[in-house]
Amino acid sequence: MRILYITEPGSFVTQKDNQLIVKKDKNAVILSIGLEQIEAIIIIGNAHLTTGLTTSLLEREISVTWLSSTGKFFGRLEPTTGHNIERIIKQFDAHKDTNFRLEISRKWINAKVKNSLVILRRYNRIRDAVGINALSDKIENLFSGIRNAKSIDELMGYEGIASRDYYECLSLMLPDEFKFKGRSKRPPKDPFNSLISFGYTLLLYEFFAIISSKSLQPYLGFMHQPRRGHPALASDLMEEWRSVIVDSLAMKLITTNQIKISDFQEPDIENGGVYLNREASKAFIQQFEQKSRTENKYSMLVDYPVTYRESLTLQVGSLIKAIENNDPNIYRPVLLR
Repeated sequence: MRILYITEPGSFVTQKDNQLIVKKDKNAVILSIGLEQIEAIIIIGNAHLTTGLTTSLLEREISVTWLSSTGKFFGRLEPTTGHNIERIIKQFDAHKDTNFRLEISRKWINAKVKNSLVILRRYNRIRDAVGINALSDKIENLFSGIRNAKSIDELMGYEGIASRDYYECLSLMLPDEFKFKGRSKRPPKDPFNSLISFGYTLLLYEFFAIISSKSLQPYLGFMHQPRRGHPALASDLMEEWRSVIVDSLAMKLITTNQIKISDFQEPDIENGGVYLNREASKAFIQQFEQKSRTENKYSMLVDYPVTYRESLTLQVGSLIKAIENNDPNIYRPVLLR
């Protein structure tokens, strides 16, 4: 099973028998794939889906997400079958439980910081950049505060310090043309921030699709505050995965020269944002999909290799068990080794 990304502007997407067909200008076929192979569809840019195909997707419980070329979320098509209202009620009850929210948030932040440190140390074995060890030690010293934090706001404060030092380390290990000054988003102001922002968007909506399919409410998180249009629970769950999937992929593509500075457009006139050009976006999506389907042994929930995408599904399942048993200690985060 795979997530199908449709990136060709003006694509015409239809169905013939059990095949999904993507055409350019309603004529040239650029892709044909069996519907049984598709888990979800993400359309980036403009594409037209026929009514017949839309009905088939709903019948097969295949969701469709629409994003702009810069990653802005437009909306989703998803089936209404299989929704578990009892599970959603338990999610709302858990959200009202201050201790549950604090302890599950502590697990996410602790795992995020640990995984970030592993990524830094892996890459610095090769780069041996000046200043990394000192910054890594500063991040390491935050674990005591994370363990003893009395509120989510306090936890997020430690997370903010760790993230600031972590991104400074990443910049130190990058080629000169990709170095950056801190995290910038909405819009990203430099090529590296542009690359990871795009990756975070893809990861966010992977979680969105899984969460929705498991009858949880993606807009009600435990750590991130609810706000209109923001899938807070997807943001919560992706925290421990940012460095594992997106940052490591970005570092690999840049340091192996698969993504070059010339792959980025000039800053947007209206907002100053920097974005990948269309061909580089397609190449990044291919690399992201390839990594998502790569097996690893990081999950603490099974004793056999699973793909990164399967690992995300396992994490959502672990959260469901914690919610349904009202016990945050049931949740087991992913930890790099």
